[in-house]
Amino acid sequence: MMPKRKRPSRAEIEQTIKTGRTAPGEFVYAKISRESGISPLFAVVVSKKTEKTSVGRHRIKRRISAAAEKTLKTMPDFKKTMVFFAKKSDAVTTYADIEKDVGAIFRSAAR
Repeated sequence: MMPKRKRPSRAEIEQTIKTGRTAPGEFVYAKISRESGISPLFAVVVSKKTEKTSVGRHRIKRRISAAAEKTLKTMPDFKKTMVFFAKKSDAVTTYADIEKDVGAIFRSAAR
């Protein structure tokens, strides 16, 4: 579970979804805030349409947040709010696929 200091508030999430720009990926896409904050914040959303079981949804959330935290360690100057959304996929998504997608999204957001 990600620490509370890395999680945005509900208002920040709603603001990012409304006004943020979209960064697409193969298995995951993200809404990225346009303004920089004090520290990097991120949230993960997995709907029931994406994965029916709660176990599956939590597995996807854990994989996305682990990949995001790993990528954040390599980008110390990144200070934006990101909301990740999992896409529905017929194939089983591996951690390596998610990590590659999240890394690409972070690189596109840093530009």
